[in-house]
Amino acid sequence: MVFLRDEGSVFSAPLELVWQFVGSGDRHSEAHGHSNTHRKALPGHSGEYSWEQPFLGGAHRFTMRWTSFYPTGLAYEVLEGPFTGSTFFLYYTPMGDRTGVTVVGEFVSPTLPIPEIAPAVDRFFTIEFAQDHAAIQALQAKIRDAPSERGRVDGTPDQ
Repeated sequence: MVFLRDEGSVFSAPLELVWQFVGSGDRHSEAHGHSNTHRKALPGHSGEYSWEQPFLGGAHRFTMRWTSFYPTGLAYEVLEGPFTGSTFFLYYTPMGDRTGVTVVGEFVSPTLPIPEIAPAVDRFFTIEFAQDHAAIQALQAKIRDAPSERGRVDGTPDQ
């Protein structure tokens, strides 16, 4: 196992908007180019999410079980993919109109030697963060530019 802590990433959006995006389902999947997606709700604030995406030079299937601890963050257990058996927490730090992002976890891999795990995890989260950040910025611009949605984090029209 390799213990990793990645902190210092910041979304240029408030915490509520980050949560809106993270829970957006297809919008979130599309931001990452996920294909063959499948979602399954579990009791409580939990679920499983499966998808396929290119990673480490090939197409891989990922499955993760997650539990939401709104507004603090999410806990993940990797059930399938290059990091099967890993567990990690992703938590958010509200910073006014920005949101800090930290990932902490124990990572393993059924296919990668131990020295390659940390760089592979770093690549994975670097790509994920960049894609999330771009999609969150687009969502923020859409909300800002739509007068009937202005001021509503959830994007629903004012009544």
